[in-house]
Amino acid sequence: MTDDPSDHSPIEMLRALGEPTRIRIVDEIAAGGPLGVAVLAGRLGLPYMAVWHNLSSLRRARVLAVRRCGQFIEYSFAPGVFTPSADGGELGTLNVGAWRISIGRTAEK
Repeated sequence: MTDDPSDHSPIEMLRALGEPTRIRIVDEIAAGGPLGVAVLAGRLGLPYMAVWHNLSSLRRARVLAVRRCGQFIEYSFAPGVFTPSADGGELGTLNVGAWRISIGRTAEK
């Protein structure tokens, strides 16, 4: 199996994305680049373990990949899954099999 997103099951990817907390995680990573569990938990106002569980689901579905940075682990999009936007109107596009899902910018709180 390769890291080409076309090799991944779009159904598994969509299933993983079908949970509101996971969409919030994807939004944060799209906006801020690779992030660790503690940073995401703080930004989302959720318990560490809840964020870790959802990151694990996204990783198993091959939406996200992990990279160890010393004693920390950063989560980012798996290769080929996310295409950043060039125009600044949206954050980018998730590539899920034959589907493209646009990720827009959320309003500032």
